[in-house]
Amino acid sequence: MNATQIRHGLRALAVLALSLTLAACVTVNIYFPAAAAQKLADQMVDQVYHAAHQGHVDIQTVPEAKTTAPAASAAPSAWRQEQEIHPEQVLGYLTDVVFRSVSGTAQAAADLNASSPAAQAAKANVEAQARELSPYFANGAIGYTNNGLVALHDAAAVPLAQRAALPGLVSSYNSALQNLYTQIADANGHPEWASQIQESFARAWIAKAPAGYWHQGPSGQWQRK
Repeated sequence: MNATQIRHGLRALAVLALSLTLAACVTVNIYFPAAAAQKLADQMVDQVYHAAHQGHVDIQTVPEAKTTAPAASAAPSAWRQEQEIHPEQVLGYLTDVVFRSVSGTAQAAADLNASSPAAQAAKANVEAQARELSPYFANGAIGYTNNGLVALHDAAAVPLAQRAALPGLVSSYNSALQNLYTQIADANGHPEWASQIQESFARAWIAKAPAGYWHQGPSGQWQRK
């Protein structure tokens, strides 16, 4: 290796060090994947309603989204040949690797899943309680609110002997629902997404509710499907 090649090699190493430093400073802004959240909410709400209708808990694991890791680029042939090393080649190669790595990270974060054990346990609890509350939804005693929870609608629809227990059942179900939203957010590494996941489920509970169920409209008024 002659002096010219050595100088170019040193320049290439300097470019490499600078590129790695810049890459370490890159901040990936990961936005809430609204479409993926709505798709997941629609799927899980369908399963809960189905379990309540069938009278049993039907746990179906939502498979984790598989993200194919970007293939490593082959180093430029100039690196393997005894010829002059161009810093521009090094910079272009590193820029491409960093860009694909960041893009891959952002794409993986855009997928949602609820396959963690905690999320699945929370879903099973919601299904079990939805089965128990199914008669109260059917007769209009309770209904879904516009924020993804449930509330009393017409307590008089319940026999007096059972009426006293109804608020406790509603409170328990709301706790189960909120835990489900929290566990899904945690399973995806973003606890701060819980409220947005709850909004996605709020739309799904109402849109997919069986005929005869009561729910709140946008301004809080009660409506019947």
